[in-house]
Amino acid sequence: MTHPALSPELVRDAYALSVEADELIGACVRDRLSLRAVMARFLPALEGWLGAKGALVTTRNEQLVDETFTWGQWRVLGGADLHDAPDRLVVDGSGTSLWRALRVAGADVGRIALLLDGDRSHDAARVHALLDAAVRELDVVLATTQTAAHKQRVIVEVEELLTDPVFDRGVDRAVAALHRAIRVPDVALCYRDEVERGGFRYRVYHDGELRFASDGPAPRHDTLAAALAGGGDSVVTPDSKLLRLATGLPNGVETVLSTGMMRAHWLGKVVCSAGDHGFSAFALDVVEVMCEAISQRLVDFNRERRHLAQFFSGRTITELLQDPGYEKRYLSPREHTIAVLYADINSFTKISEQVLEHPPAIATFVDDWSAGTVGLLWKHGGVFDKMVGDCVIGLFGPPFFRDTPEQRAVAAMAAAREILAFTVDMEKRAPYDRIPRSGIVPGLGVAIGVNLCPMSVGLMGPNQDYTGFSSGMNNTARLQSLAGFRETLAMDTAVDAIERAGAAAELGVTFGEPQETAVKNVKHPLRYRRVTFAG
Repeated sequence: MTHPALSPELVRDAYALSVEADELIGACVRDRLSLRAVMARFLPALEGWLGAKGALVTTRNEQLVDETFTWGQWRVLGGADLHDAPDRLVVDGSGTSLWRALRVAGADVGRIALLLDGDRSHDAARVHALLDAAVRELDVVLATTQTAAHKQRVIVEVEELLTDPVFDRGVDRAVAALHRAIRVPDVALCYRDEVERGGFRYRVYHDGELRFASDGPAPRHDTLAAALAGGGDSVVTPDSKLLRLATGLPNGVETVLSTGMMRAHWLGKVVCSAGDHGFSAFALDVVEVMCEAISQRLVDFNRERRHLAQFFSGRTITELLQDPGYEKRYLSPREHTIAVLYADINSFTKISEQVLEHPPAIATFVDDWSAGTVGLLWKHGGVFDKMVGDCVIGLFGPPFFRDTPEQRAVAAMAAAREILAFTVDMEKRAPYDRIPRSGIVPGLGVAIGVNLCPMSVGLMGPNQDYTGFSSGMNNTARLQSLAGFRETLAMDTAVDAIERAGAAAELGVTFGEPQETAVKNVKHPLRYRRVTFAG
């Protein structure tokens, strides 16, 4: 609102009022009062400053919700909704009513209305000038309140988005919200893959949208991928510039993600570009809170991944975690026809006691062999059920059950072939080349049993292990115990399925004559065939 030039006397009066209002507002700020408490002090002071008999203010509170604050004979002012009231002065029988807009940084944030005694139309310039002086000081509180409220709302939104059970989706949405709130042009997130040793995952955003990702749906970032492959763990250390340089954000604001404990484990990093003029305190606070929330979410995310990594490949885990209801949909117990593989090291007791002898050497041997064997199960779409002693058990079909029983049997047989070849190859490498040279055993081998049978499978037991139960599972264990040195035996059900699929030639397998063996506590004898792998 434009007012005529003020007299020197009025300028002095307005300045004096401004000083008093500043002192009042300053005391409120020091006391950290709520907006309602500030209004309870400010509105009555208008009586002494302007001769007001009543006052009414409508503005947004700390929750960014419209609220009305009143004092004195405010009802004469005509109601609480002043957002559409123009700046004006009206004289009637009640006195002089004055409306004014409240503006912060040029934005309309509410209205103030005063009731003054008598007809003040002749003194309109003075009234407006003094009200201007008072309101300018009030604007400080309104600006602080609404900035803090806006920041809190953004923080709450970002934190809520990051609770999304699908980690990638939550981060995508949180970064989009961050961009809407504070216009961060570029954000890069890089974090350790706690399942794939030495691996890292990343997501790179521009203007709030995902542009690059380590594993979809966006394309790979070749420069960042190459830097991670060469830099390894150094990417997440506090003093490393690798992430900033690889993403083309050398001057970005970088935050290290950690567990937050005394002996912190570096989880990853976030880099945000600050534009040409840097970040405001508001923006820095929001970015900091987002990074803390991502750190906590990563702790939970990695804990979930590590649990699933006991059974599933990294690829399967990634797919499972894209579905917030994956446990109920895919991992709850259910019955299916599943291919089962048991693989047990030949003469393990002799090798342990008479060749390797020392517990650390035995443990390393089992670790090396089982890691390679489980990797081959995963390669062919299998699930690692468990390890019993030195015997690895794999299931084919879970957790998605998209293939046919025939395809499951084929996958189990392909895995059996590669597990045998891997085991035989181990004896050619030190220190396991001692095993064939010892003369105690003919070499390093594995006995394998393959079956196709109905089974109840899912997360079970107090530790929620992914496993299966059925008589067919037990019979596969008995079948494997019948296999000799470097021998694979397959139940008739598995053989029939492979032959129905016409996959024997592709697998490079031939099956021997049907055999039957009666086993203890089993009503019917086991029907199986010996498997010969070409080459």
